Amino acid sequence: MDAITRPIERIVEASEHFMRTPSRRVLHVVTSSLLRIPALQHLCATELLEQNTEPYFVLESPTEPGDDGWLGRTRELRADWEALLAEAPSGAMAPLWPEARASAPVARFGLELGLALGQLRAPMTGLVIVLAPLALTDADAWRRDLGILLRERGLAKARFVLVETEEATSSPILDTLAQETIERVDARIDVSALQGEMRDRVDRMANAPPGASGPILTGAAGPSVTAPRRVNEPPTLSPAERAAHAEALGIPAAYLDLDAMQRLRVLVMSAALAFGRGEAAEAVRLQREARDHCLANAMTREAVVNELVLAGYVLQGGSHERALELFRDAERRAREAKLDELTLQAKMAVGSCLVMLGRIDEAASCYGEAGRFGVETGATVLAIEAFRMSGQLLASRNRLEEAATAFRGALGAAEETPSDQRALTSAPHAARELAALCRKHGLVQQAASLEAQAAALEELPDPPADPSSPPSSPTEP
Repeated sequence: MDAITRPIERIVEASEHFMRTPSRRVLHVVTSSLLRIPALQHLCATELLEQNTEPYFVLESPTEPGDDGWLGRTRELRADWEALLAEAPSGAMAPLWPEARASAPVARFGLELGLALGQLRAPMTGLVIVLAPLALTDADAWRRDLGILLRERGLAKARFVLVETEEATSSPILDTLAQETIERVDARIDVSALQGEMRDRVDRMANAPPGASGPILTGAAGPSVTAPRRVNEPPTLSPAERAAHAEALGIPAAYLDLDAMQRLRVLVMSAALAFGRGEAAEAVRLQREARDHCLANAMTREAVVNELVLAGYVLQGGSHERALELFRDAERRAREAKLDELTLQAKMAVGSCLVMLGRIDEAASCYGEAGRFGVETGATVLAIEAFRMSGQLLASRNRLEEAATAFRGALGAAEETPSDQRALTSAPHAARELAALCRKHGLVQQAASLEAQAAALEELPDPPADPSSPPSSPTEP
């Protein structure tokens, strides 16, 4: 897939050149959402090159309404220093500095970064700060703050990598700086080229010769005729033998039928390709065939998954009522088959569809049911989001007591979620929304407690101690 590999190659080339060229202060990477994670992985791989003398700190806190993200980035900066300190030989790095204080979050971040730069020890010559916000909701504020940091003389030993998806949001502020200090790379996917490659690949999949196996079934290059049977190749199973073998394994017989599975792959990929070209009706037709193919071959799990995708295509095509029917069919099918996770996903999709139809009270009730089902089945991460959505919708209808109950449900689910996952859920948002409700009713202490709980939920737990490390000596009182 050249349309995907070429942008990655441009990132690798630009990041290595940036590392070897200290006069470059900023590397600006604009990539596609699909490549965001690979882009960060390849950028950070540059840190491991022998010539590099600057640690890379990746900061991903988003900007959101009412939160410019700089306090989150400050916490990430300190956490990255502590992680580096834990891995460094004894005495090779200075300990974590005392927290800085400033009225503006971006000013505090700048102070913290300045303190970090002041703690550098040989062979470290600087820091590379990778700013890759998960979301940017206020582009003007982002550019203003970025300009403050890039013009601050006290941060001269810091170099910056800006990773943005789809839009070159930072370009206007970078255009005002000395251009010889800026390196830019456009690593976005050429969508038309990708669609052409995908179309060719699906055509090759559909035309794979009977009995083909391996890469040929995925559209890779290979002979266009059936390979001759090997001398010692076991005989092909008859349909009856295949069914008996599948029953013994406890799987659908279609799993052992190469032609049936190949047919499903071709249908699903053809539908996705049609949808990407804007041919919604064709995508729906092909995806419906995929779902029916799964039903005809007793592949219930796959039928539910493909029905959810089908409903999504129908919804994107504007047929909201029909999509709601399909989401409900998928939920019923998953529930009858005791596929709990898919049941929950389908139930939340029903809620989302009801919101789009403007049926807010029904949607709030549906999300509440999804939250309770998630707790019952141990899917607490999804349960948190379901309760939070229910609370938001109820609050929008001024059903504040019920909204508070829903938000408490989210926090209760968070208590049952592994600690290393809580910060990645929407539980902190639920805590803050419940705090806002408390403040609205004059419950100031409860609101403060909930805001503190939200901050605690956002903190990732310390990594487990290395059992091979000697225990530290106790501190004298």
